[in-house]
Amino acid sequence: MSTYPFPYSQAARLDPRIKIPRPAIDPALAPILDSCLLPEELDIGLMRNYSASEQGETAANPSDSIINGAPHLKHKEFLVPGPQGDNSLVLSVFMPKEPTSAALPALYHIHGGGMVAGDRFSGVAELLDIMKGIECVFLSVEYRLAPETRAPGPAEDCYAGLVWASENAASIGINPAQIVILGSSGGGALAAAMCLMARDRQVPMIPVKGQMLLSPMLDDRCDTISDQQFEYGSPWCGVSNRMAWAHVMGQDRGTNKTTQYQSPSRATDLSNLPSTYIDAAECEVFRDPAVSYAMNMWRCGSTCELHVWPGAFHLFDGIDNPSVPLIHAAVTAKQNWLNRMFS
Repeated sequence: MSTYPFPYSQAARLDPRIKIPRPAIDPALAPILDSCLLPEELDIGLMRNYSASEQGETAANPSDSIINGAPHLKHKEFLVPGPQGDNSLVLSVFMPKEPTSAALPALYHIHGGGMVAGDRFSGVAELLDIMKGIECVFLSVEYRLAPETRAPGPAEDCYAGLVWASENAASIGINPAQIVILGSSGGGALAAAMCLMARDRQVPMIPVKGQMLLSPMLDDRCDTISDQQFEYGSPWCGVSNRMAWAHVMGQDRGTNKTTQYQSPSRATDLSNLPSTYIDAAECEVFRDPAVSYAMNMWRCGSTCELHVWPGAFHLFDGIDNPSVPLIHAAVTAKQNWLNRMFS
């Protein structure tokens, strides 16, 4: 499968299929964006192989490389009951070797990968690097992937892990009143869905403290202005986004059969949700669904801090870079919000 033939930062000028105006890429980000051109059509095998190699999963224990970069932490794994009780989930927990409290705040992580790729170690090293100086326990759940497991199965897995963590907080060393859920990209959809589940089912008994949705993949309909603007010439373009949602939803994608637990943008009631942080890049398909979700939270009386980073692309700030002001500003905003949640 051939990669996209033009530099992404120049796509609007070079790709004749792009007919409508769209925001330009920040010049400081253009070299980063153009350094890795991807196939336009989604290739699950390629994504899964890339995720495995990126996490060093050819090693005997992929958590070792994460700990090497964060030597103040230790790693434990827990086998927890799945949503139907007939399967088990693995929960990886990274905790301080010398905690200052027996009940620390917890960040419950749901990895990205379009809900079709990745594992519980995906993106963890980068997040732990961003979170330096924030003392907490970091949990990451191994949820089942699509298309083998259709929505809302992956969200139910993540929710089951959250309930177990809350009910077993003392044994993990966390404060159940200070659990923040973090999901990026496809993981953002699952984070939003499980917060809706927790609100509707009133379990855990102690409400989730906050949710952090980073460039979240929220809407299976894929019909917003940002979807149209970035149909082509973007690392995760409209073509790949629709293909991923088709794997996640099957034939129900885009129909009135879809529920809020499958595609959170379908929710009509966003009241009584935890404090929320949402960010998105200006130059990505997920921009407008993220903005709409924040607006609907406000409409329903929930609170949300929203950032749309100008001239940025999908997950542009995965690694802090103080020499690029926009990246550093985005990372700092996340750190500030988490510090407020955990204070």
